[in-house]
Amino acid sequence: MPEAVSGAARPPSPEAHAYAFGPFRLYPEERLLRRGTRRLPLPPKAFETLLLLVRNPGHLMLKDDLMKALWPDTFVEEVNLANKISLLRKVMEDTGPAPAWIETVPKLGYRFLPPVTQVWKSPAPAEASVAPSQAPQEVPIRFIALPFTIRKADEAIAFLGHSLPEAISCSLAGLRALIVRSSRLADRLAETDQDPRRIAQEAEVDMLLAGSILSDGDTLRVTAELIQAPTGTLAGSYVCHAQRDRIFEIQDNLVRRILDFLAPQLTDHESRALSHDVPSSARAYEFYLRGAHIERQRSVENLSLARDLYRQSLEEDPDYAPAWARLGRCYHFLEKFDPEGSSPGEMTEWAFRRAFALNPELPMAHNHYTQIEADSGHAERAMVRLLGQSKYTPNDPELFSGLVQATRYCGLLEESLRAHQRARSLDPRAVTSVAHTYFLLGDYGRTLQWYPPGGRFYLDAAVLAVTGREREACELLAQRASLAPLIESLRCVLAGDFAGTVAAVRSALVPPRVQEPEIKFYLARHLARGGAEQEALELLRELTTEGFVCSTAMKDDPWLKGVARLPDFDGVMGAVCQCEVKARLAFQAADGERILSMTANAG
Repeated sequence: MPEAVSGAARPPSPEAHAYAFGPFRLYPEERLLRRGTRRLPLPPKAFETLLLLVRNPGHLMLKDDLMKALWPDTFVEEVNLANKISLLRKVMEDTGPAPAWIETVPKLGYRFLPPVTQVWKSPAPAEASVAPSQAPQEVPIRFIALPFTIRKADEAIAFLGHSLPEAISCSLAGLRALIVRSSRLADRLAETDQDPRRIAQEAEVDMLLAGSILSDGDTLRVTAELIQAPTGTLAGSYVCHAQRDRIFEIQDNLVRRILDFLAPQLTDHESRALSHDVPSSARAYEFYLRGAHIERQRSVENLSLARDLYRQSLEEDPDYAPAWARLGRCYHFLEKFDPEGSSPGEMTEWAFRRAFALNPELPMAHNHYTQIEADSGHAERAMVRLLGQSKYTPNDPELFSGLVQATRYCGLLEESLRAHQRARSLDPRAVTSVAHTYFLLGDYGRTLQWYPPGGRFYLDAAVLAVTGREREACELLAQRASLAPLIESLRCVLAGDFAGTVAAVRSALVPPRVQEPEIKFYLARHLARGGAEQEALELLRELTTEGFVCSTAMKDDPWLKGVARLPDFDGVMGAVCQCEVKARLAFQAADGERILSMTANAG
């Protein structure tokens, strides 16, 4: 027999202030059901029926138990219970062929389908007096938007298949009620599986959006479905029409209708944020979506094309903040991988300054800017900025992924690990740079856990080299055609060509070549391994002024042991420790301890 829960079961006393599910809130003390701001009247027995179901979500409630709880010491016909369920379905608009809220289990009873969150007026009741930070909170709904299918394989609108759901995800990413999975994950899962239930299970989400787009002359017709996981139940169906030159209306319409279902009670701040980034030009928005579509494949050619499309977007609408943020990311990528054909580095900074000036809380801008800010010597500033932004977007895994890098650059390695844990608690598939943190800690096993050998760039070979597995490291490097300074100098180390190692590093450090401080740290290790300990120490001293410090690695890294014996080492170490103390104070002043101690309510 399916698992069943007694209808007489009650949650521990005292009762929660409210139960939240989808757009509904059920208030036991007030005997009230709300959908957003709308009151939904229910007769007493119907309300009690709903309350019994809501208190036991996901469990089969037997008919006999429900009837005994609702009509104690009174004989009633089963039809009375069926009438109450029918009324609840009508009030909750759950009358479609596939139930979204209340499932009938033939001959046995009923099951309440959606996840339910207990909401408390004050810190949760606790037998052991839990701290307020541990009190139950509203659990955010985990959401993913899958690529839309282009009907009739219409190439003219193919760019919308990925860019439109990605734009919807970006609009929803800053809301406290949701945890939005990345579009990269959505693309990857949709390529291998078309079953929404399996995708939802793989992505670990509660709701997913799927849809299709049809072009009929100058009119676009978007059909979208909001599907509940893990049952695959249809929770909402939407059809939007718009002229080809009014694509943003479709995005705005879908976002509003999704929010009406998933997060009907927005804060004033969230409402303002949703209305903030509205393009003033239809052409600007189309150029923006086309750029986002091309940017999915990160190559010099594609990023150059995307950059030009974002420029066109901004020519049409100079005040569209998302286009400035994406343009800045394109500039930064091309600066690193196509220095001869890219714009000056000042253009990257200018693009992000414009994005922040237009929308200081744009999640996309904060997430894209972190690496740029850290690599330009301002990791502490990036760390403080991200911690401040987390107060507005506490459920954004990409923000905490950025914090992994920013804190590591400041030498705060334990904080970097905690930021990684926070990102992964929000999104078990979140990609972070934690492997580099583990490397600096000397935890090479976990480094390889997060940076497994094969098909990557450098760190896997570096771990094999430092742990005495030189032959395996050489085999890895032999498969890589890259002539990057890190690869070339490590090859020389492994070949015993220490003169070649030093020459490769010296060549790499001639401006305007290597810019990233973390890469310079790895090059300093190569210098030390090649016998140029004094040069290695001088490079570590330079890094102190360039925003990258790590006293732990300077003391414990096996390849830096010779550097630690130099007369000037203590002076450099003292400067590094001062930077770390300053960064830790900034971290504490920005409320970092509390923010990273929060448990992500990812459901």
